[in-house]
Amino acid sequence: MKKYRLKRPVLVVLTAAVTAGVTLNLPAAEAETPAPAPQTVTVIDLYQQDTPPAYTAEMVVSWHEWQPTGKAAGVVPVALLELAEEYQISPVYAAAVFVLETGWGSSSAWLTKHNPAGIRCGDRYCQYSTATDGLRRMFEIMGDYYNNGLTTVAQQRSLWSEAEDTDLIVQLMEQLAGGN
Repeated sequence: MKKYRLKRPVLVVLTAAVTAGVTLNLPAAEAETPAPAPQTVTVIDLYQQDTPPAYTAEMVVSWHEWQPTGKAAGVVPVALLELAEEYQISPVYAAAVFVLETGWGSSSAWLTKHNPAGIRCGDRYCQYSTATDGLRRMFEIMGDYYNNGLTTVAQQRSLWSEAEDTDLIVQLMEQLAGGN
C-alpha cells in the first residue's frame, strides 16, 4: 500500500480575538462595571518545519525528510528517496552508503550489476535486474538490521562493512545534507 505524506506548513499563525463581554444575569451594581477591552492573542508554532537530525555515529537511522541538492541531486537516484520513505530508513544515511559504496555512482558493481552497496552473493557481488531492484535489496538489509536492534549508524556500519568507515559515512551525510 502506497503511503502518502502530507507536507506540513512551515509556520502557521492564527490570530483570534478573545472577548469578555458575556451577558450574565448579575445584580445591577455589578452589571454596570465596564467590560474589559477585547484582547488579541497570537498563536504561533502550531507546526514547525522538521529539523534534520544531528549527523553523528549515534544517529538513529530511522526516516526523516531530506531533499538532495547540488552534486547529490544529480547522483542520488529518485528510487532511493522513494524506498527510504517506504522502508522508513533515513534517506541521507542510505545516500551516504550508496555514495561511499559506489564512488558517487561510478563503480562497475553499480553500473554493470545494479549493486548499490557492495552486497555479496557468496564470494561475488550480487547482480540485480534493475537499479531499483538493487536499491530495494539495500533497504531490505538496512531494515532487517534496524528491526534486529541495529538502529544507529555505528551499529549498522559495524556489521555492514569490513572496514571501520562509520566516520566516513557521517562525513558524507553532513556533506550530502549541505553541512559542508
